Amino acid sequence: MFSPEQQAAIDRLWRRKLEQDATRTPQAERHRNLEPDSALLLCALATALGAKRLMEIGGSSGLSTIALAEAARRTGGRLASIEIEPRRQEEARRTLQDLGLAARVDFMLGDAASLLPGVGEKDFVLIDCEKDDYPRFLDALKLRPGGVVAADNILSHDLADYVRHVRSRPGVESVTLPVGKGLEISRFPRGQ
Repeated sequence: MFSPEQQAAIDRLWRRKLEQDATRTPQAERHRNLEPDSALLLCALATALGAKRLMEIGGSSGLSTIALAEAARRTGGRLASIEIEPRRQEEARRTLQDLGLAARVDFMLGDAASLLPGVGEKDFVLIDCEKDDYPRFLDALKLRPGGVVAADNILSHDLADYVRHVRSRPGVESVTLPVGKGLEISRFPRGQ
């Protein structure tokens, strides 16, 4: 699904993340990238849904950004990429520019809590940020009827509270997939 250049960039970002984990780089300095298998799944899902208005909360240095920007390219859409750390986002910008995908991305630097109120309705959202923020960021989203939210790290961080929170919403269809570190894929009802 990814071009050879896109796959090479994903592999490079993932190798560095694994090296940072192995050398116990301080958590605040680590690049927190989505697993490659999860990126592939999300690209395929967003493309299959025809999502044109995509967003990621927590883009880190760009692995998930590559996947969602490629989905946006395929659907003729755009990706809003929120990241709080300037160095990580700058690397993502350069990588997406090198891959010819930057024109599909609106990079938003800052805290999602302050940025989300100004963001319009979305078709597809990835939440991959500080785990305690998942429920409140979910509640702040403006989703089109039938919109999909994917949340990462569900199994690796035992995010049962988030799962209960999203599944408590009337009409939401939600499933935990054991891909990468665990993805909760939630489809929001039409007409709500």
